[in-house]
Amino acid sequence: MKRLCSHVALAGLLLALPTALHLGRWSHYPIGIDAVSAVTPGYVAVVGIGTTSGPGAPASPTIEDLVRGAFYLSGGLHRAIDPSARQVLVRPGHTPMKAGALAQHLEVVRAIVLLLHDIAPEAQISLLVGGVPGSGVTAPEGLIAGLQALIATESFTSMGVHLLALEQEEVETIEVPDGGEVADLYPMPISLLECDAVINVARYQDGLSGLKNLRGLVAPPAGDVDEDHAGRLVDLALLVEVKYTVLDLLGDEHPLHPLILASDDGIAVDRLAGALAGIFPAPEALQRAGSRQLGMSTLRGIKATGLDAPGTWRPEPESEPQEE
Repeated sequence: MKRLCSHVALAGLLLALPTALHLGRWSHYPIGIDAVSAVTPGYVAVVGIGTTSGPGAPASPTIEDLVRGAFYLSGGLHRAIDPSARQVLVRPGHTPMKAGALAQHLEVVRAIVLLLHDIAPEAQISLLVGGVPGSGVTAPEGLIAGLQALIATESFTSMGVHLLALEQEEVETIEVPDGGEVADLYPMPISLLECDAVINVARYQDGLSGLKNLRGLVAPPAGDVDEDHAGRLVDLALLVEVKYTVLDLLGDEHPLHPLILASDDGIAVDRLAGALAGIFPAPEALQRAGSRQLGMSTLRGIKATGLDAPGTWRPEPESEPQEE
C-alpha cells in the first residue's frame, strides 16, 4: 500500500497532461437516443467508432466527445444499463502504459463513469484493479495512483466512486455455462457475481485487447498450467458477463489512432480493431468465442458506424423500380 500511495503525486501530473484532444470540455452527444438503423438485422453486431471527424463530431473533439460518440453510434449505453442498477463495475485497462497513454486512458475512464452516473444515478460505481489471488495479474505501474487521483476529484467524490482491489475479494467457485474450454469450475469474486453490470475498458495492444483485459477477474482452477491460452480467454468471456466493451485506440499502438470503439459485443470490438490494424485471419480465441455464441468474430457480421471499415456488414442496396 505504501508503494501505491507514493504514486499519488505522479498521478496528479498525469491527469494534468495536455493532449491534442483538449481534455475536459463538455460533450454534446446525447444519452437517450442512438444512431443504429432500424433496418440493421439482429444478428449483426454494431460497433460504434468515436473519431475526430466522424458523424456529428465537433470541430475540436475531446476524449469525452469520442467516448460519447462511440456509445451513441453503437446503440447507446442506456440500453445495457438499468437506471435502477445498484452496483456497476468498471474494469480499466491493465496493460503497461507510458505516462501520456495513462493520462489519456484515465480520461476515457472518467468519461465512462460520468455517463454511467447520468444513466444510473443511484448506482455504486467501482473501479476493478489488479487480480484475484492466484491469477498473477497486478495493476500496471501508476494505474492505481492515477485512479486514486481521479476518485479524489470533486465530481467523483460526490458520486462515491471507489476502487475495488480484487486481491482482497472473496471468491466462490462457479461452473462455466455449458462447460469451459479449459476447465468447468473457476473461483470468481462474489462482487462480480452480485453486480448489475460490468464495463470492460481496455487499451489497444493487439487483436485480443478486450479479452485479455478480463484476465485477473477470475482465478485459475486448481492444478492449472495455462497451456491453452485461447481457451482460457474464452472461458473468461463465458464467466464474466460484460455489458459493454470500450477499446481505447488513442495512442500510436494502432495505425488509425485516435479512435474509441464501443459495443455490447466485446468479441466484435476486438475483431474490428484487429481488422483495422491489418490482423487477418481472426485470432483463434475470437474464432472459438464466436463458435460459442459469445459474440461476432466474422468481419462481415459486424456493422462499423462512424468510420468506413472495408469488409464489414453493409445493407443490401435498394432495388431500382422497374419500368412497366
